[in-house]
This record gives sequence, C-alpha cells and structure tokens, in this order.
Amino acid sequence: MSGHDVLRRVAEARKSTFALYKEGVYIEQASSRSLEEMRHQVTADRLRLSETFLLAGDRFTRMRPAEYRSAISRYYYAMYHCMRAVVFFTSGGDDNQEHGTLPKHTPSDFPNAGIWENALKNARTTRNSADYDPYPETMTDWRQPAMDLAADATQLSLLASTYLNQKGCNYL
Repeated sequence: MSGHDVLRRVAEARKSTFALYKEGVYIEQASSRSLEEMRHQVTADRLRLSETFLLAGDRFTRMRPAEYRSAISRYYYAMYHCMRAVVFFTSGGDDNQEHGTLPKHTPSDFPNAGIWENALKNARTTRNSADYDPYPETMTDWRQPAMDLAADATQLSLLASTYLNQKGCNYL
C-alpha cells in the first residue's frame, strides 16, 4: 500500500474508525509488541488454558470416587478453548466465542473439520446434561461419556497445536 493510499484511508476514516486506529497504535506502543505478535501470544495462551482444563478433567477421573460429571465439564472446556484458539487465530479476532456459534466457524482446512464441529456440539450437550440434569443419578453412569470426552479433548489438543503451528503461530 502506497503512502497516498494510507493517507486516503486516514482521510476517509469515520470518527469511530479513527479512534480504533489510535487504539491500535496505543496498544502496540504500550506493550512494545505488534498486534500480530500479541495475536500469536493470545492463541498460545488459549491453548495453555485448554491444557489446564484437560488436566483438571484427568484429575477428576482419577479421584476415588471419580467425579465424572465434573470431568465432563472440564473436558468440554478443554475442547472449547482449543477450538476458540484455532478460530481466533484463523479468523483474526474473537467474534465467534459463543458456545453455540464457535463450532460453526471451525476452519474448513482443519483436519476432519465437520467431525470436530459435531464433536464440540456433542460435548457441549453432554456437559449441559452432566451439569444440569439430575439423571442418571449414579456417578458410574457418567463414566463412559467422561472417557469419550477425555479421548476427544486429548486428540483435539494435539490437532489444534499441530494445525496452529503449521499456520505459523509463533508462540507454540
């Protein structure tokens, strides 16, 4: 973009757009990092957050007695934050973080994108049941759903890290 093109954009910017330009400059100056560097950092931090939920789910399944309902919730959030990192990085913003919206924005080039979109939707449904439904009452009835989500969350974590690394995320 030439210098004249840049000046034209500034000259034609609405007040709200101009304020956003100023904010971007301020953020970069205050942090001594580019917005692009911070986008990479936020993506990596979201993956690390996902890992903490995965580890918490594992701890709940190892407890005696096991807390499968709580494990299901943690595994769902591990999956959610993995995909949130992927969508944030590939879309360039956090426009799709709502739980019902996020799966629809799985990048088409993500490995088995349709399968993971459905897996995340199903994990949310399972998490909602584990968190809100009184039945089934026995914890052992929740064992298999917890184990299934543990496997899915672990696999998605590996896929997301590999995918983002291949996309050029520099902080993984």
